[in-house]
Amino acid sequence: MKYYLSILALIILTSFNSAHAQNEKTKTITFITTAICEECKERIEEKLNYTKGVIFAELNLENKMLTVKYKTALITEQQIKEVLASIGYSSDTVVRDKDAYLALPKCCRGESSCEPEK
Repeated sequence: MKYYLSILALIILTSFNSAHAQNEKTKTITFITTAICEECKERIEEKLNYTKGVIFAELNLENKMLTVKYKTALITEQQIKEVLASIGYSSDTVVRDKDAYLALPKCCRGESSCEPEK
């Protein structure tokens, strides 16, 4: 009987370790950005959603929070923030690339309205 209980305990322990390892394969992070308009949202989501290792990226413009789910074996949180910086946006820990920022449309830099002129 003790033998069967030991086997059962081993199976249960192995399944918990397997489930934990499964969770470490992906991670979801949320951080603030300098995005300000719908164009920013489209640009960021398109770039990140086509970045190797990113499962999905979604920007909430109301609070400027970017949520990214990614595969930890392919990309890191730091690399995701560097991709964001390379297209002209800062995150909570990585400053935007100056040239990429200057290449953004004026409305994405806060220099004019995002609304089309009438």
